[in-house]
Amino acid sequence: MRYTDETAIMAWELANEPRPMRVAAVESYKKWISETAAYIKSIDQNHLLTIGTEGFMGTEENWDLFKEIHSDKNVDYLTIHIWPKNWGWFKDAPTKESLPVVIQKTTGYIQQHQNIARALNKPLVIEEFGLPRDGHSFDPALSTQLRNEYFGSIFAHWKNSKKTNGAIAGCNFWAFGGISRPIKGQLFWKDGDDFSGDPPQEEQGLNTVFDSDRSTWKVIKQYVKK
Repeated sequence: MRYTDETAIMAWELANEPRPMRVAAVESYKKWISETAAYIKSIDQNHLLTIGTEGFMGTEENWDLFKEIHSDKNVDYLTIHIWPKNWGWFKDAPTKESLPVVIQKTTGYIQQHQNIARALNKPLVIEEFGLPRDGHSFDPALSTQLRNEYFGSIFAHWKNSKKTNGAIAGCNFWAFGGISRPIKGQLFWKDGDDFSGDPPQEEQGLNTVFDSDRSTWKVIKQYVKK
């Protein structure tokens, strides 16, 4: 079957977290998005298309640029990624004391992008988000209490959006690790290891949701069923 006819495919994404990186490249960045989106749509009218941005953080902190690139007629929905660790929203490891600040910043980030999505009359997908295990551990045996609370706060935004006919169409946690397990004494992925969902340059198990994380799956299932 041709990919253009494959119903298992939801959308094409131009890139993972494309950025202009500097002000001088903004016009080229916009041109690349416009031309690439138009080309893909010219050969596939059966699927959605999105850019794959992190949002405000991925457009060199330029709200107008984020809105402009997503106003393109060939871009069907908006995306954001939320990475509290990478963005310095907590120090060293998430704690019971720091989590409310992380949730507060996350809520603001989601709401600001949802406002833009509403203005453009397009859906918003919270495409990536994650949080390390308690104590910044990579051990599947240790607690995910803080992660569970964080996931629940994001899923609640999705739920409320659905109830109020808002812009948030869905969300994807990072990442499903299934039956993979970190290798004792080894932080990073090596050829032949199982894939945990975390990229090779990051600690394996950093943001992974394993099949054994029952409390996390309980939170996920709770909102999926609703």
